[in-house]
Amino acid sequence: MDLHDRLDRIAGPAAEPSAAEVDADLARGRRALRRRRSARALGASAFAVAALAVAVTYGTQGGPITIGDNAPAQVVATRLVAYEGEQPQGFTIDKVPSGWEIQGGDAGTLTIAPENAANKSPHVYIDKILITLQSKSDHSTPTGTQLDVGGKPGVLNTADGTHVGKNLWVKQPDGVWMLVQIWDTQGWTQQDIVDFADGIHVQPGVVRTLD
Repeated sequence: MDLHDRLDRIAGPAAEPSAAEVDADLARGRRALRRRRSARALGASAFAVAALAVAVTYGTQGGPITIGDNAPAQVVATRLVAYEGEQPQGFTIDKVPSGWEIQGGDAGTLTIAPENAANKSPHVYIDKILITLQSKSDHSTPTGTQLDVGGKPGVLNTADGTHVGKNLWVKQPDGVWMLVQIWDTQGWTQQDIVDFADGIHVQPGVVRTLD
């Protein structure tokens, strides 16, 4: 007799599980599955609550209530106010955006910038407003959205090379187009742009660039 036969005799005949034992095993399995599912759901809910808490906390501190790398930045609406400073020679202005100032320019340009602008050069137009006339070598007619600017023909189009900038061209009585380039028009309405340009006046002696 080998070892397997001896073990079989000691163990005796295999007993079939009763129906009650089978039902008990199934019940235990179902309870274990429900516990695993509940644990997953609880974990997901806890993550969602934590993420919401972060968003609400950030929002109460003045930031945008968003989560993720593509969160849009807050945009402050532009408010035009009367300009009360010294007027430049080539162009005079009636209004400026609140918190902005005349930064300078030359015989053919005028630069307006935020008072706290990092770059103080009036010949650098990034994040600023440039006012000038159409160059002598440019004989084209601007194309874009046609507008009325204080009774003068105006054309609004996109400013090349800017972030979200706009050009507003305003035709002068002598046929020359004045250009108002706003580097970033976030916060500006179309009416804001028109009202600002309507308050710009070309003065005698202004110089048109050659190119």
